[in-house]
Amino acid sequence: MFRFLVLTVAVGYVMPSFSILKRVANQRDDLTLTALKLDGLGAAGPTVARELASALGTPLSSNELSLTSSVTLRFPGRCRLELTANESTKSLAVTWANGKKRAEGPVFAAAQVAVDQACALLALRSGTEGETRAAIEKHLASLKVDTKQVALGRFAGATAFILGDRKAGAPQFWVYKERFVPARVRFTDETNLSWDVRFIDYTSQATSDWFPRVIEVYQGEDLQLRVSVLAADTRPNLDNAKF
Repeated sequence: MFRFLVLTVAVGYVMPSFSILKRVANQRDDLTLTALKLDGLGAAGPTVARELASALGTPLSSNELSLTSSVTLRFPGRCRLELTANESTKSLAVTWANGKKRAEGPVFAAAQVAVDQACALLALRSGTEGETRAAIEKHLASLKVDTKQVALGRFAGATAFILGDRKAGAPQFWVYKERFVPARVRFTDETNLSWDVRFIDYTSQATSDWFPRVIEVYQGEDLQLRVSVLAADTRPNLDNAKF
């Protein structure tokens, strides 16, 4: 588990939130992709593994449930995550299409949280000045992130900007300082559950800056879901994609 450290002394220039979000938005707008398919592995954490294994009709041989994952994105704003049990033909899928959510198969809240946050923060692109930044600001406002507050912190061995109140449990959006891509988002949902979605490693040859190599979703301190990307297709056939 990564340790998170908020830097209480100056470690370089702290940009205002408007500039940070503008850089994040520009990074998305500069993408030349229209679609992306990412295949890899998934794992359900110990607190949900047994229940999910039962729902998918597969045996559980360890604390975590091993899964096969597939993430599909159509830019802008359409994403789908599919998870399949390795020893079963059953699967589940969740989608996020410009804010509209849909689930197929067994309920797995962490999967929906993963696709919601990944899509809202990564599957963005616009040719209109300021539109992408405004979309990110709107999403962060819905999570109650106080973007007027900015600090520096450390995440996954790198320096990150922290937008939001620094107190424990407060909604926050973390951005890697060097690459201006999402690092972490923390929030409490409408049912009062606390979520922490972590975007780890944009240096993989498979994903580059398009998408993190790993997404982890925690509920409180408990790991619920890990999705690891092994291969990427930048020209997938999405004619039958169900967003």
